[in-house]
Amino acid sequence: MKHFKRTAIASVINLALFGIPDAHADTEALERRIRELESRLEKLDHAGVLSNKPVTSAPEVEKLTRKVNTLERKLEVQDEVTASTFSKLPVFDAGADGFKITSADKEHQVRIRGAVQADGRFFIDDNSKAQDSKHNDLYRQNDRFEIRQARIWLEGYFFKNIFYKIMPDFAAGSNILPDAYLDYAYHPAASLLVGKYKPSISLERLQGDSDGTFLERGFPTYLAPNRDVGIQLHGAFSKPGYKTETVAGPIDSKNTFIYQIGVTNGTGDDGSPNNDAKDTDDNKEIDGRLFAHPFQHTGYSWLEGFGLGVAGSVGNPNKQALKPQSTPIGRSIFLDYTKVNSGFATPTSDGATYRIYPQAYWYSGPFGAIGEYVVSSQHLVSGNTNVKQNNTAWQILASYVVTGEDNSFSGVKPIRNFDPFNGRWGALQLAARYTQLDVDNDTFRILDPNKSASGAKAWTIGANWFLNSNAIIRADYENVSFDGGAAKGGNRPNEQVFATRFQLAF
Repeated sequence: MKHFKRTAIASVINLALFGIPDAHADTEALERRIRELESRLEKLDHAGVLSNKPVTSAPEVEKLTRKVNTLERKLEVQDEVTASTFSKLPVFDAGADGFKITSADKEHQVRIRGAVQADGRFFIDDNSKAQDSKHNDLYRQNDRFEIRQARIWLEGYFFKNIFYKIMPDFAAGSNILPDAYLDYAYHPAASLLVGKYKPSISLERLQGDSDGTFLERGFPTYLAPNRDVGIQLHGAFSKPGYKTETVAGPIDSKNTFIYQIGVTNGTGDDGSPNNDAKDTDDNKEIDGRLFAHPFQHTGYSWLEGFGLGVAGSVGNPNKQALKPQSTPIGRSIFLDYTKVNSGFATPTSDGATYRIYPQAYWYSGPFGAIGEYVVSSQHLVSGNTNVKQNNTAWQILASYVVTGEDNSFSGVKPIRNFDPFNGRWGALQLAARYTQLDVDNDTFRILDPNKSASGAKAWTIGANWFLNSNAIIRADYENVSFDGGAAKGGNRPNEQVFATRFQLAF
């Protein structure tokens, strides 16, 4: 009697603890049936039907045994179905890295991310008395608050190695889709990237848009394309004996040796096509980049984060529009291709172009530095005038995390998140930069030298307060001096700007 009672009770407990979704009614019916069988057994026991003889000698008991065994097996099957169902459910994860939905077999993933940059720019001593013919102040800039970025994007992968990224930016005017690409990263040594992305040319441009040291990038960045549409073959190799990491997208700062070669429509210096912009000719731009971390896995920890390389591009645009050049932090135009000498039309880029970008960075503990140089050559055509323009730019920046955290190309992660009531203040990074751009003198055969500067030099200091790995408060001061750009061959007044940003990125 006790054996059957224990079996029945165990079955009820199994039902209670491991109930099957959509089977609640069946479970209640099974419980009722077990209670009925248990009651009948007790009645038989009281009536003396059961004895010390083997339970198989009583037909009624055999019948009840078969029924209980059937019920137990049914419960076991339901448990197996439940376990199988739960094993197929996706995994939901939410945290500092965004929101992720990953399939149970880890073959597919959708990740939701976002970034907001709220800026303030305040121009110091910009009350120049210089005015145009309509009495407008020539060099005055308005203090302003602005939303520099407002992005929500999807990224992830399907079947483990088909990666994707779709990133709209609601603060970017007409160009609301900076990134939209697929990357078939079947093997680390050879991946195929297709879509709209950052061409792999300028080092600082390749740094994440939320990971930079200053609010805006230095002059060399603006002689390279911002975004373009095309196709890129890229890959990486590690030191023998070490695993090569699979890195999707145009940015790789992890592996020992990295190569990238692509073909794009071509957008010109600092260019980025609008969402519906079509290429205007058959000419395409070819870009390539080689980058290495020569001391990776050598045991010299202070050199592990040293990387150097070279990038470049060649093209042959046909009457491509020229984008003006602006100061880094203030974003004030100082080279305007629409301000031409009398008798000239606005020039376009028409003919052979090339860029050469030697570049390097070094990160060791709390210290970090980036340096790059660029030569950007193109032909300016205005009517019958053809000018070969060779512009150059360079920069060197250094930063130091005074609170002791590691510096890196992908940003700083505080050891202790901001929590002042518990004596935690996040991480503090201090930085300085010098950057310079020189415009080819032949440019001013077409452009008016009284309205565009032939060169600009900027020095910048900044502080970044990392509240946690997602939230940063930045503050920069920049002083820019110009060569020319004012009436009668004079120099345009210096631009001084203080800028700050509150950024959240996840």
